[in-house]
Amino acid sequence: MIRLRRSVLSVPGSSEKMMSKAGELPADEIMLDLEDGVAPEEKEAARTRIIQSFRDYDWGDRVRAYRINALDTPFAYRDIIDVIEQAGANIDAVVIPKVEKAADVQFVDVLLTQIELRIGLEKRIALEASIETALGMLNVKEIAFASSRLEALVFGIADYGASLTMPSGSVSGHGDAEEQYPGHRWHFPLSRMAMAAKAARLAAIDAPFGDFKDLTGLNKSCQIAASLGYDGKWAIHPSQLETINATFTPSDEDVNLARRILQAYEKAEATGEGAVALDGKMVDGGSIRLARVTYEKARRLGLVDERE
Repeated sequence: MIRLRRSVLSVPGSSEKMMSKAGELPADEIMLDLEDGVAPEEKEAARTRIIQSFRDYDWGDRVRAYRINALDTPFAYRDIIDVIEQAGANIDAVVIPKVEKAADVQFVDVLLTQIELRIGLEKRIALEASIETALGMLNVKEIAFASSRLEALVFGIADYGASLTMPSGSVSGHGDAEEQYPGHRWHFPLSRMAMAAKAARLAAIDAPFGDFKDLTGLNKSCQIAASLGYDGKWAIHPSQLETINATFTPSDEDVNLARRILQAYEKAEATGEGAVALDGKMVDGGSIRLARVTYEKARRLGLVDERE
């Protein structure tokens, strides 16, 4: 398994106050934002602020990431060069917005390689690719396999909907104008992106739920994403973190079932039995793989005894 990303908290790079408090919040990943969360006239100052934040603040074992501006803007290249050169040792991942083709990811990969060599950075910066347009979703399979740096694909719901000219309500994210469609109108892109992510052994991260005051709607949105194979979800407000973390944390029942499946499998291997049975039912390879993932996730979260 790659790094846990049940919850990814988006923090505007223009707000020093919010960045300073991020380390106190229960997010698996802190994502400092230079794109949508920052006005054009504040881009340069925000870049300086997040460099200082990465240097000054200790966010423990959380994934430390930041989102650059889109590659078709005049800001992106400096977002990469300036921030990584000055704070790369304290950064785990770069989030690339509006990825539309594999070459977008490969460009950032090559640039990061050059910077790492130049400054002698021993660790390798990871990448997350945000799929936010019709073209990006069309090319998501190639994007998923574009670089060994990739750890996650992220669904960018607002720009994706805009690229398809889908009607929008007053908020951005899940829960926006969904009553206009007799079903779940994001099912296809969510499923398509998750399939590509899992084929490439990446994490699949869902878009935020727009109305941060609607925790019931958020919970439903999380449940839908989890049922489609998603590993986590972006949060736009700290109040959303508890609900998101709870949904993407294995339940006691899930962990116990995973443990029993793995024990039955190990017993069958030890005795040379060709088939694995549990509670009178045959256990297939897919169930064993899912049990391994569930158990490993629970172990990382401290939900199981390390001695087991």
